[in-house]
Amino acid sequence: MLIYIIRHGETYGNLNGDGFTETDLTPNGERQAKLLGERFKDERIDKIYTSPLIRAVKTTKEIKKHQKDVPVIIDCTLLEKGTDPDYTGLDDSTLLTQIPDAQILTRKPLGEENDETAYNRAKGIVEKIKAENDFNSTVVIVAHGTFNSFLVLAALNFPLKENFNFSHLNTGVTLVNYLEEKGVIKTKLKFLNDTSHLKL
Repeated sequence: MLIYIIRHGETYGNLNGDGFTETDLTPNGERQAKLLGERFKDERIDKIYTSPLIRAVKTTKEIKKHQKDVPVIIDCTLLEKGTDPDYTGLDDSTLLTQIPDAQILTRKPLGEENDETAYNRAKGIVEKIKAENDFNSTVVIVAHGTFNSFLVLAALNFPLKENFNFSHLNTGVTLVNYLEEKGVIKTKLKFLNDTSHLKL
């Protein structure tokens, strides 16, 4: 199984230091998302999971343009750590104007979180994705800079470490590969925070 973990494009919140509220892509963020989508135009993708925050949904939309038949799951459990504890994203109709055939899972606010609860949330997502998809699947997750660090830790089965995170630039792509070698399931980090698509 291949799991791509991707951060959304640049937002106005990124520019003003507020990366936790509902904030839209900047024109540069839209450009980044478009280039990201083009990066995946010839890739086989079986399913995309995205945060319900509009910056992630709009980034996902650019991938979906090149993957028209791929199902998109909008999942509140992918919200950024530090999102208002009662916020679950914009209403369904607004999100569906971006990706009309997306499936929006039942909304549940995150409540108050610390690093441990965010890490446990990430572990639950990784286990769910592994359970819901065939071992030979290619899955994309579009989420957020801070939460993606927890996702990578969980995907690699690394322990939570205080004051440590992975860098995730806007539309940075991380690839984790689960494979079987001689009857043993192995986990390999293929690359981390790759933004080569932005240099086109």
